[in-house]
Amino acid sequence: MGVRVFRAIFKALVTLFALLLIAIGILVTPSPIPFGIVFIAIGFLLLVAVAPDMVRWLRRRWRWFDRQMKKLEKKLPEWIAKQLRKSDVERNDDDN
Repeated sequence: MGVRVFRAIFKALVTLFALLLIAIGILVTPSPIPFGIVFIAIGFLLLVAVAPDMVRWLRRRWRWFDRQMKKLEKKLPEWIAKQLRKSDVERNDDDN
């Protein structure tokens, strides 16, 4: 039981950290040096790894976001694209 509780707390903390990185990235991106894009990318990758269901919800809600993720899957290294595929709406709907 202790390991499950630790894992749940860890996932929650990483999810909050990822959302914080995304929020900071959104705020910093309009600056002259748009370093916020890096924060957004790292936050999003953490979010995909820890909470694919949340990303799947976003992809289902905003189809333009889903299309962008599919384009990224083709361009990113395989280990990152594999994480994005976990949150793909169509692939997971077909599995159920």
